[in-house]
This record gives sequence, C-alpha cells and structure tokens, in this order.
Amino acid sequence: MKETIVFVHGMCHGAWCWEQQFIPYFKKLGYHCIAFNLPGHDTEGSARHISYPLSDYVQSLRNEVEKLDEPPIIIGHSMGGMIVQHFLKTGLCKKVVLMSSVPPTVVLAASLRVIFRYPGVIPYLFRRNLLGAFKKHPHLMFNKAKITARYVHRMCAESFSAYVGLLIPISYTSSIPILVVGGSKDGLITVREFASTASYYKAKLTIIEGGSHDLMLDEDFEQSAQAIEQWI
Repeated sequence: MKETIVFVHGMCHGAWCWEQQFIPYFKKLGYHCIAFNLPGHDTEGSARHISYPLSDYVQSLRNEVEKLDEPPIIIGHSMGGMIVQHFLKTGLCKKVVLMSSVPPTVVLAASLRVIFRYPGVIPYLFRRNLLGAFKKHPHLMFNKAKITARYVHRMCAESFSAYVGLLIPISYTSSIPILVVGGSKDGLITVREFASTASYYKAKLTIIEGGSHDLMLDEDFEQSAQAIEQWI
C-alpha cells in the first residue's frame, strides 16, 4: 500500500466528486484514499441553508488527518484548496496538491469577474444563495453540457459565511512540497492566478489544456490525475 491521500472538496460539492473518477484511479495505483463531506455537505442536491465559518471546514480536515497513523498527501479542490492552505498553518502532511484552488490572495478577483460577466448572479448573492448562482451559470465549473447534466443536480447549498472566509488572504508560506494544478478553461480562476499561487509557494505549476474548474469530473480527468501521480 502506498501513501494515504485525503481529498478535500470545494464549494457546493461533496465527497461524491472524488468518488466518481479520482478515487478509483488512485486506488488502482495502490493509494489509500479518503474523501469526506465538509459540515453541511452530506446530502447531495440539498438546498437547505447552512452556515459554517471556514474555520469549521479547516477543523473538519484536521479531524480527518488526526485519525491517521502518519501524515497524508492532501489534495484540495477550489475552496478545498484554501481550506488546505489554512490547515498548513498548524497541520502536518507529506505533500499538497492545490487543484483549481482559490489563491492565497483570496477569491475577490474571481468574484468580481463573475459579477461583471454574469450580472444575473447578483440577486443570488444578495440572497446568499451560492448554489443558485452556480446552477444559473454551471459553465463556471463544468466545460461540457453532458458533464453539467450529469453532475449539476448533485451540488448542494454552500455556507455564505465560509465564502466570506475566502476573502481573507493567507499571510504565510509553507515548506511542504506543493503542486498547483489548474485548467486553461477554468470558469472561475485564471491561469495567471494559478501561476501566482505557484509563485507564492515556490511550487510546481501544471496547467491542463482545456481543463475546466472541476478537473476531477472532466471527461479527460486522467490528464490531471496523471500529472498529480507523476509529481507525487
């Protein structure tokens, strides 16, 4: 058995997003894989209002890591990437993969881009309904209609308090080896921002040509999985 990989999902997602393709891929390679639901994300498709600070999500990751006999490799997607960055302030792991991750300089630029390009999201933001905003513009996460049809109904409500936590920048660096992976067609985070994250952490940068925000759910997800496995 190789090392343990802990997968941290992003906004409006759940453990299911890893269980579709990434976990079978890495299990076949001999890795012990753990995916868990952040607080309030247990029920797929739930629109029930939740309110958790980002710190609760970080603690949830810490709880999973503390169950293990040795430090794992951690892969964090989108908001999950920021959760991992906060975890690194006090937590231990072997390596980190920040995939489609919120940059350490926070999510403000991405949020403003979405608002200016798609002003239809503004009423949803006033109602603190992030799920509604993503369902109105699913191309922000998915790059093909059939992928959207397959997964968008599985997304769940997100805590607006956690989103606000993404607006607080990271003010430290880490000595843990880090890989930054992003898609060239990501609807939320730009290639320039991925490069900035890699520069900040002195990390390796891998850009997946044509990749969406949800790289682990893309049809050609193996491009991302292979890049991660080779780096690990």
